[in-house]
Amino acid sequence: MALSTTRPIRFGALLRQADNRWASIAESARIADDLGFHAIHFIDHLLAIPDPTGDILESWTTMTASAMLTRRVRVSANVLCNSFRSPALLAKMAATLDVISEGRFELAIGAGWHEREYHAYGFPFPSGGTRVGQLAEAVPLIKRLWTGEPVDFEGRYYRIRDGRCRPRPLQSPRPPIVIGGGGEKKMLRLVAEHADIWNCSAANYAQLAHKVEVLREHCTAVGRDPATLEVSLQDLVVIAPTDAALRAPLDDARKRLAFFGDVDKIATIGTPDRCIDRIREKIAQGITYFVCLFTDGGQPDTVRLFGERVLPAFR
Repeated sequence: MALSTTRPIRFGALLRQADNRWASIAESARIADDLGFHAIHFIDHLLAIPDPTGDILESWTTMTASAMLTRRVRVSANVLCNSFRSPALLAKMAATLDVISEGRFELAIGAGWHEREYHAYGFPFPSGGTRVGQLAEAVPLIKRLWTGEPVDFEGRYYRIRDGRCRPRPLQSPRPPIVIGGGGEKKMLRLVAEHADIWNCSAANYAQLAHKVEVLREHCTAVGRDPATLEVSLQDLVVIAPTDAALRAPLDDARKRLAFFGDVDKIATIGTPDRCIDRIREKIAQGITYFVCLFTDGGQPDTVRLFGERVLPAFR
């Protein structure tokens, strides 16, 4: 079933920006940097979820600030909403952050879905097909702009004349592109055409085998070797040092995160040793990059526990 199982196993820490907790985000970012996480990730939402009255820090500002606090860990989102920024502006922002971070940026992007925040911030909310169509124009346009050469583009959704992205990104040939989404007809076709990595959401994990088979078919249709496409997972992680300490966070996760599906079936749950065993099961399914959505939002003690007790098993 796996697209490829020969890659190194990597882990990202998703540091959720809810509740205005910059001090703990900064501490968690430094811990992830010190302990060898591949990347730190941020959610690209303008309203807190599920309670829109809560505080949430804007993703790009938080990501940039975190890049300046770290030295090795890469910075990304899970995932950016294409609707919030024009492709040309996003290409410029991404190139700038790649230069500032000395080549540590990864572009993770999706079509967008949370209608309420579109209305709250004055963005049009077109149909799902239109949003995917916009993303399908945006990704190749961003790639073209990253070459640093002038670009003229006349598409259905975007138009630019003599567009230029200088300086171009520091990474060569460009930063990695991660696309998140599970629509089988259009979105996974777009992944096969343009992504380096497909990010499977926690909500789609139960259908992983089927989604990967669809991706294989799309890769074949566009003339791509499926082994060149990496599979990442937005992995719910409920971890605690002891079984007694696990009870409260697991009960909370079952209540708050049920919209992802059956938490007990899809999440990585347990003490560090049990989490290691569960991750090995998921690796056997072809996943090589885990974006850890810690159910406490990535608090420092949790990031440290995972980094010290779980990461070494996969080096």
